[in-house]
Amino acid sequence: MQSEELERLLQAETISGDILGRLILENDIRHYRQQLGMPDDTESAPVGQTALDALTEKISTVEDAETLECYLALRSYIRYAQAISYAYNQQAQNGFCRLLMYMTQAQQVEHARYTLEMLPMIMTERQFSEMPPPGRIARRRGVAIVADCFPCRPKCLDANDYFVEPDLDCFQEMMSLEHAAEMADKLEYFRNDLLREGLRRQSAYNKLFELLAERLDMEAFTVFCTDISGITVQIDEFNAQQADLQEELTGEGAALERKEEILRTVFRPIDLHDAAFSEQSVSRLRASLQDLSIFRTSADPALMLLEEG
Repeated sequence: MQSEELERLLQAETISGDILGRLILENDIRHYRQQLGMPDDTESAPVGQTALDALTEKISTVEDAETLECYLALRSYIRYAQAISYAYNQQAQNGFCRLLMYMTQAQQVEHARYTLEMLPMIMTERQFSEMPPPGRIARRRGVAIVADCFPCRPKCLDANDYFVEPDLDCFQEMMSLEHAAEMADKLEYFRNDLLREGLRRQSAYNKLFELLAERLDMEAFTVFCTDISGITVQIDEFNAQQADLQEELTGEGAALERKEEILRTVFRPIDLHDAAFSEQSVSRLRASLQDLSIFRTSADPALMLLEEG
């Protein structure tokens, strides 16, 4: 606040609860921006506590005292809402990281399988002579023929003197898409209960702060919002990685179709629009904020955005 304006208020006999309440909020915004290392886009200096105490003594009517109480209740709510919003942001990050980990592991397994697919198929002479017409993978890999007397039985040759294709080890199998399908319920928990619900609830507090900035005509009020740019960028990268994995799937026939189904369902792209709120719920909250006494109750206004109908 400019020193001349502050001096004028200090010289006045009375002050309204609305003016003092807004002054306290603007002061908190300025201090919070300083804590974040953000530049101060005004030339106003913070108002000291001594001056605020002196101004509080100039509240002369019950109505102004109650109005100021509404602003002080809002001030207290801001600290609560920020803590809850941050907790939900961390919940969303937790769910996202777990979902990403399993998809990344599956992608690494597909990379390993692709490498094996690129190696020539090893067959004995007998096996090659009895082999049916080559499929897509066999045509791409080519064949390396070894003598029927290849001296590595029983590890490499089966009872029919067919060369045994190497399998992925059990650790890789536990990270595969097929294994992810067996964990579909757990992965849905990561996606819906942790990621989606955390992001949706955290976004509710951000939306509330945006509506309060509108209600108070105080654009800087949105500084109290929790930054979600990090997780939104990560989600975009997840969706791009999911599309890449679609192009990297190995195998053919029913096996390939099964992998495509798993990728399409278990690791489907994440839609940020799931966290959006209905126009009806936003309008309902906007109307409720016209009376700031809502912050003097035990209700959490942000939860109105989560209610449907």
